[in-house]
Amino acid sequence: MGSSRPTLTGTDYTSPDVYDREIDRIFRGGWACIGHQSGFGPRSRRVLEVAGERIIVTGDEEGRIHALANVCRHRGSELCDPTDPTIVGGDPGPKSIRCPYHAWTYSLDGSLVATPRVDEGDIDLAANGLHRYPIEVVNGLVFVSLGRPTMTLDAWLDRYSPDAAAWLRGAEFDFTGLHLERRTATRVAANWKIIVENYLECLHCPVVHPELVDVIPLYRTGRATDPDRDDGAVALTPGANSFSADGQADLPLLPGFDADNENLYVGHHVFPNLFVDVTSTSCIVTVLFPDGAGNTMALGDYLFAPEAPDQPDFDPDTVIDFSELVGHQDYDVCERVQRGVRSATFDHGILTAKDREVATFDTHYRQALEPVDWAARPQ
Repeated sequence: MGSSRPTLTGTDYTSPDVYDREIDRIFRGGWACIGHQSGFGPRSRRVLEVAGERIIVTGDEEGRIHALANVCRHRGSELCDPTDPTIVGGDPGPKSIRCPYHAWTYSLDGSLVATPRVDEGDIDLAANGLHRYPIEVVNGLVFVSLGRPTMTLDAWLDRYSPDAAAWLRGAEFDFTGLHLERRTATRVAANWKIIVENYLECLHCPVVHPELVDVIPLYRTGRATDPDRDDGAVALTPGANSFSADGQADLPLLPGFDADNENLYVGHHVFPNLFVDVTSTSCIVTVLFPDGAGNTMALGDYLFAPEAPDQPDFDPDTVIDFSELVGHQDYDVCERVQRGVRSATFDHGILTAKDREVATFDTHYRQALEPVDWAARPQ
């Protein structure tokens, strides 16, 4: 008798009604990652579309990060146009956000500071700032809730991503000061859960990723984790230190790595929408932003050691090009799955013993979809 179990249903991957429940109960009732903190520097602003909600993420003069509704308090105009999600760095922007409709003006922390041509005393500035979304940072990774979260971020991580949460909070790796070199954006015609499930198993790796299994030999077996290790790490091919075509990168080691562990790779999924992939020479942070039941925006932050850009021969392209190749191989098969699960013949798929992490995700997903009693939440 085998140990197989069913996957989620076709409806779970394709239904707009299911998608709406996910927004309400996971992204409004819980927490989602929006990227690494280095992407939100002082006097910066980015407009992100997180599960259908456009939000403004700002860094104020002191470098504090804020998540604000992209909606003017006066008459509801959208404040900021969408920004190019791949832009990295640049000069600091304006110190305020000005509505293009009636010129109401807000500071970068969302406070209302000016209402031109409105009679003095007519508006209480202090009471009419922009709506602020809850936001927290864990080891350099920024998390936001689109509503009133049902639990603290710590409780959310411990419930749905216990192993990843312990790893993120651990002292072994410090991601806070890493250098953000490049950001990529890919629109994938697949449900966000299909992308997560693909990340969590490696039965597909020998078929889809011939280049990757050359760098991580364990993946040829279909295993995503090493049963002989208890630290969650996987060994690269002997002598390798990076995600690149030959497993080599002439780059400084990240904090926490030395000669004893530079041959290792560690990857974690943080529920619901974050992947963190770390070798001794790079950290790749990928966040998924669902856009309806059948589309997802995947943003990738490529991070390196703080001193890396100061090296005259700094060349991140070997890592970025290889990782983008592997990522697009994944996205192509995820789109193929999305087309397949639309079929009336697909009720559910089958999970095997080596799909254990997928089964765990599916269980957590179903738990997170439990109804939220908004009336009982603090206002």
